[in-house]
Amino acid sequence: MTLYLAHSAVLVVLSTVTARRLVASWLDRALTVLLLLWGNIVATALLLSSCHRLGDPAWYFRTSLLIAIATWIAMRWVAPARESPDSDRPSPRLLFASAITLLPLIWVTVRVAATYAPNNFDSLTYHLPRAMYYLGQGNLAHFDTGNPRQIYFPLNYNLLQLFTLIYGPPLQALTFINVLTWLASGIAVYRIGRLAGLGANASLGSAWFALTATQTLGQASSTTNDLPTAAALLVALVFFLRWCDQRQTRHAILAGLAAGLGAGSKLTVVFFAPAAGLIALVALWRHARSRALPAFARGVQAWWLPAATAAVFAAPFALINLATKGEWITKTYDFTLNRPWSLACVWQTSRAFLVQLFLEPLHRFTFDLTVTSELNAWGVRTFFPHWNDAYAFSELYLFPPDLNEDHVFFGFAGPITLLAAVFCLVRFRRSPRAIVWCAALGLGWFATYFWLNKWSLYNQRYFVPAMLVLSPCLGAALESVWSDRERWRGWIRNGVAVLAGLALWLAAVYLFHNTSRPYAPLWAGEPPPPAWPALPPLMVQRLAAEPVVNVQSTAGNERIFLLMGQGRHQRFTSFHHTTPEAYNLFSEWGFVRKVAYTNIEQLSSCTVVPFAGKPTAGIEYLGTIGQGQPALDYYGLTAHPETKPASDSNRQVLVELHYGPREPNRYANLQIKVAGLNAPDHARLTVGVEYDDGTAAELARFDSTGEARATVTRGFKRFTFRLHDTGTGTLVGSMDMPHLAREESADVETPFDPYKIASDQFIVSAPQTRAALTGLGPLEGPFPQWDLPAIRWAKTPVVQITVPPHSQRSTIDLSFELCAQTRESVGIEVAFNGRTIKQYRWGGAGRWLIQDLHFQAIPGTTNTIEFRNVSLGREPDWLDYLDRYPDVKAYVQSQGIPPEQGAREHWENFGQKEGRELFLQRRLETLPADAPLYYMFRNLRVDALRSL
Repeated sequence: MTLYLAHSAVLVVLSTVTARRLVASWLDRALTVLLLLWGNIVATALLLSSCHRLGDPAWYFRTSLLIAIATWIAMRWVAPARESPDSDRPSPRLLFASAITLLPLIWVTVRVAATYAPNNFDSLTYHLPRAMYYLGQGNLAHFDTGNPRQIYFPLNYNLLQLFTLIYGPPLQALTFINVLTWLASGIAVYRIGRLAGLGANASLGSAWFALTATQTLGQASSTTNDLPTAAALLVALVFFLRWCDQRQTRHAILAGLAAGLGAGSKLTVVFFAPAAGLIALVALWRHARSRALPAFARGVQAWWLPAATAAVFAAPFALINLATKGEWITKTYDFTLNRPWSLACVWQTSRAFLVQLFLEPLHRFTFDLTVTSELNAWGVRTFFPHWNDAYAFSELYLFPPDLNEDHVFFGFAGPITLLAAVFCLVRFRRSPRAIVWCAALGLGWFATYFWLNKWSLYNQRYFVPAMLVLSPCLGAALESVWSDRERWRGWIRNGVAVLAGLALWLAAVYLFHNTSRPYAPLWAGEPPPPAWPALPPLMVQRLAAEPVVNVQSTAGNERIFLLMGQGRHQRFTSFHHTTPEAYNLFSEWGFVRKVAYTNIEQLSSCTVVPFAGKPTAGIEYLGTIGQGQPALDYYGLTAHPETKPASDSNRQVLVELHYGPREPNRYANLQIKVAGLNAPDHARLTVGVEYDDGTAAELARFDSTGEARATVTRGFKRFTFRLHDTGTGTLVGSMDMPHLAREESADVETPFDPYKIASDQFIVSAPQTRAALTGLGPLEGPFPQWDLPAIRWAKTPVVQITVPPHSQRSTIDLSFELCAQTRESVGIEVAFNGRTIKQYRWGGAGRWLIQDLHFQAIPGTTNTIEFRNVSLGREPDWLDYLDRYPDVKAYVQSQGIPPEQGAREHWENFGQKEGRELFLQRRLETLPADAPLYYMFRNLRVDALRSL
């Protein structure tokens, strides 16, 4: 932390001294300082990456300091800036009102930023992990990852985060990048307004509404890259307008630097290009009409150096992509684009986003999600009765169900600003005023984005740069109407006051009730909710102790940064081969664990093979994060495992199979990876396949950790994994991986046993089960005073479990622990599909009936299990005996023997010796309302098993 603060302070001082030579206005100087800081950080990273020293804090500090000193020395040759002050200043009353309303928002934003660790999904998924991987490998080259965003996307914002992470300060320091760029955006909007010819009051009003718009405010306390990108583009526009006014090269270079930093931070900047090109063509046409083409040519010539500066800071990510992959950007996310292009898609996307922009603030006057759901139903019914899912890549929500930077829009100021931009474009269309450029740039961005993309719930934060560029248009429109319509001034004043009040209300609602980082508990003096989910304790213990961790992830959208904040001064790499000198962390998709599914487009499967008596350290299961479809399993392998003894938790070998997403020839280029098998283990792992026709083949052999290729082109039942001792040939480990179709829904947890279809546990706080249960009360306890764990009481005479159909199910296992507790004696009958299986006479407090039962299921049909509260008689139920065994019943009837006599005689002579079942007479017993409860369970689990 000390070195981080020292480095920051030195950079601020040197950048401030340098900025004093370049600009005189203190507001422009503040923007220049931030610009030089960011430029220094990016230049430092590019230089150190070329010599593989990016992860060394000492090299980083010295190189950054040398660049800052060199920049200061170079600027000493530049003539000091001398500028006249602004002709007017904001009204003191307006300035005071702005200050007393913005300062609380700044205070709250700073408190939120200082309290919560970064928890934005994209930040945890690819922004922050990317910076950590760069530090771990020491350069900006591509690394192995299942998430292309970590390697392909623009990187300048991630290099800002790297500057923070390299010194290991508290993670909250990362959020202050966005706090500073939020304030810089407000300053830049004000300066654009002044340079565009607006009065001080109109410019200040534009900046105020820009800062309080809820999407912009939301990103101030987040770690997303839209706001920093917008700040860089706004600063570029500031210095471009200064160049237009004074034609000084320094302003053009600063504009080029800012544009390069912005373009190198987010791909959405490219949507400004058509509008910028059109503005340039209009300027060329106007110069041609006025016979001033030589002046236009001199202006273009003046921008060669600034353009080169912009390219140097914008292009590195694209050059790295081209050099490594042969393409400047990945095509993985082309599904978000309007391809093949369709005008109907343009129309739907435009309407959906604009309807959201105008209507979304309405639902933030209530915190009732039921109202939000009703508003969504109304919005879809009213505006989009014929919604086409093919033109969107997420479910349609006009009113998002939560409140954070990923879903909130801009409040009422957003649509008003958009309308003001249209007004300026029409009102001043014949004038070459800068405000027209702002309107054209912003509206052009929206038009291009709507033209080329599909709709999504998650993309409104992409609008931040365009909305901030449009912000001065609000002040320009109000100033124009104020000047032209004197009798409307009262209405304008009142309208602005109402709009400001609404902006403050929506800002307060957002900050207090943010679903990711709420201010409400801080206001109430209560502990804030955790920013991150709890991780498995063993995972935290293992990762916190490791200086270097290599991540091998098969997931494409994983919040891997959650695992990177457990220790101090750690380094992480991401290579798909096991690194002996690092702790290797394996991330596997839990939804498809230990099975190769035929109907899921998974790219890999994994399993662990237990190794009895393994002498050296192997794979250790660290835990699972999430449930159902998003679940991820984590395994660890210590550094240099061949030199360390095994423990009970790591006597396993991990096997990964990598293959294509679908047939045909899905397994034709099968890659097999093994980890945790060491040469001192003196064991050999044989990977095989069992085909549909019953034949088998060996695919690969391993004597230690490694990789192999194999080909499977025929239909098969399972992969097989067998571990043998190389000395004796004894089988020391075995596992199968079935090849089958998944029939369960996405919310059903996948068991760790590959032959289990589902495992339903009913005595938990929030059971997520496939089977249906009736007759049990809610979870209660634990009750330590009675030595009772968490329990559920039977509330009806019959407790029924209904197991839904499954074509592969062959066996159902039932485990239960039951206690009468308040009754001295109870009769329990367990029935399967209506047929009695077991009878128990039980009772007494603290006496638990613990049983494991196995049933032969009927595949493809519903199966039921019942616990019946019965009154058990003393005599056998001979009629039930006959119904249970039709052969005995037929014999008794053929001999004309009375039924009960015949059943008794058969049982005594044959049935008992043959192991046939005989049950007591019983009747279902319902307790009166004032009687004790029936009985209670502390464990009730149903496992459905498959056989192949």
